[in-house]
Order: sequence, then structure tokens, then C-alpha cells
Amino acid sequence: MVSWPSVSEIAWGLASDKTAIVMAVALIIMTVLSAGPLHPIDNFINNAPRPYWDQIREFLIYWPDTVASRFVALPVLGVTALQLAYWHRSWRPIILSAVGVFSMLSLVASMKLLFARSHPRTEDPAFFADSGVSFPSGHGANAILIYGLVLFLIVRYQAARPHIVRRLGYCIVGIAVLQAVVSVYLRFHWFTDLLTGMVAGGLILALTIRLDQMIPQGRTFTWWPWYGRNPWNGADRAPEAAGRD
Repeated sequence: MVSWPSVSEIAWGLASDKTAIVMAVALIIMTVLSAGPLHPIDNFINNAPRPYWDQIREFLIYWPDTVASRFVALPVLGVTALQLAYWHRSWRPIILSAVGVFSMLSLVASMKLLFARSHPRTEDPAFFADSGVSFPSGHGANAILIYGLVLFLIVRYQAARPHIVRRLGYCIVGIAVLQAVVSVYLRFHWFTDLLTGMVAGGLILALTIRLDQMIPQGRTFTWWPWYGRNPWNGADRAPEAAGRD
């Protein structure tokens, strides 16, 4: 019987992950810099001229700005996770996707409510405004975390050839850059909102990948209905296939 790690082992494994530590430190640094030292950069970019504003504003709102929205990114992740779960008879892709997205939403929402940064339309990038939820950017976090999970699952289950994986990686970078440019152009976010959101997404992605490494191989295979266990008596039907998880 494959056993789960204890809560303390999971907590220590997540806290000791080197990539996650680097991303956590980067998130703290970006938060401190966004609170004051980088205000001149935010103001400069926010007040820069917007050429062709009337001609392309509506197009940017309804098309490029939605690429990293949850309404677009989550279905992509959902289809990928469900397909891989079916192919491998494992709940692991679904569990990792759900944990990663929920953790990212919790982190971003908590930071928005805690720091309450004013909207760029106010032309004041201060924190702790009367009403503001600009910092960090949820779209920036989506671009890294959700699409990053899609790429991670594809790589983990070897669902695409290496050259396709590289191209998908380039696409994620392109989506992140496009989202940042469009959001800044439309004055939906301060520049540092977007950078910090991407770092937050990267932190949760690193923790999700670490969590996958701690879940025992084959553990979720036995949960798959009619494939892991006999639905009538709960006996293992194909224990030798559990390693496919």
C-alpha cells in the first residue's frame, strides 16, 4: 500500500523547495519596490501617450486582453487535465490543476485585499487606498500559473514532442508579454502590478510542481473508477499498471 506523506512532510517539502524560495523572495522584493521605489516608473508608463487609442481600444479589450483571463485559460487547462487524466487513468492531473489554480486565486485575492492599491485611472499608485484591488495583476498570474500548468502536465506525461514543448514555452512567454503590454496600454494595471502578478504565478507553479513530486507514484491510479479498483469489492484490478500515474 502506497502511503501519503504526513502534513508536516508536505509542509517542509514545500517550504524547502529552492525554486519556490527564490520566487517567494522575488515576490517580497517586488511588493516592497511597488510600494514606493518604482512609483516613478509606474507613473511614467501610465502617463505615456497611447497612439491609436480610439481605433484599437475596443479590439484590445475584447480580444488580446482576454487571452490570459480565466474565462480562456481555465478551459484550456481543464481540457488538458481531463484528457491526460483519461489517458493515464489517474486523478493526478485534475488534482494538481485544482490545487494550483485555487492556491493562485487565494494568494492574489489576499494580496489585493491586503494592499488595496488604487487603479491606474486615479494616477496615484499608492497602496492602502480607500477602494482598490489593482495589485497584483490576476491576468499576469494567470498567464504564468495556468498556462504554465498546461505546459508542465504536457511535459510530465510526455504528451508532446520536445520541439512542440519548446514552441509551447515560447507561446507562454508571448502570452505573458502580450498581456502586460495590453493591460498597461489600456490602463487596467500599473506596470509593477503585472510583474508582481507573474512572480506570484511563478511561485504557485513552483509549489505545485513540488507537490507533484511528493505525491506517491500510482496513488491516484487506484481512485480511477473501473480502472484502478473493482467497483464492487474495492480490490485492485490492475496493480501492475499503477506506475503509470
